[in-house]
Amino acid sequence: MSIIKKTLIILLVMMGLASCDVLNQVAQMANFANCSFNFNSVNQIQMLGVNLSRGMSKTDLNAAQLLNLANSIMQKKLPVTFNVNVDVTNPNSIAAAMTKMDYILTLNGKQVISTSMNNAINVPANSSNMVSIPISTDLFQLFSGESADAIVNLAFKLAGASSQPVNVGLKVKPYININGQQLAYPDYITMNKTLN
Repeated sequence: MSIIKKTLIILLVMMGLASCDVLNQVAQMANFANCSFNFNSVNQIQMLGVNLSRGMSKTDLNAAQLLNLANSIMQKKLPVTFNVNVDVTNPNSIAAAMTKMDYILTLNGKQVISTSMNNAINVPANSSNMVSIPISTDLFQLFSGESADAIVNLAFKLAGASSQPVNVGLKVKPYININGQQLAYPDYITMNKTLN
């Protein structure tokens, strides 16, 4: 039994909550420590309401979209939304589960977002699930010291366009709900990927 799992069980016993059901929930959350987390993809990228399809670049925008982009650059705003997809593989003999998670996303070392997702996630024993994490940010606010061209290129790079590599970092902290209380996993699970 891992130190993390032992610590969680001892904590629950001390709190007087250690029923079989509770111990099973704790074991399911602790199983995330034994799961492998791998970046799968970034998809559903939208910039200024335009869906950026795979490999799309600035030259693929029509005249109205280019005008909208120019206006946005003049206002120093570039809102984008996208999903970061993570493959979670559970090699354990019981499920890995959480009721919510905190997550922190970085692009090129700059924190994009630090928030929570309140969706329950369950990865059955000896199987894999893909978890989609929604991201919403303004690239101009995030990269205010960069040139407008570099910031726009970053949005297209998320969609797979050729440009400078982008380093994407993701930290996830799972929670389980026990008797109405959210119990957090002791540490963040960290992943990194370079989009070339």
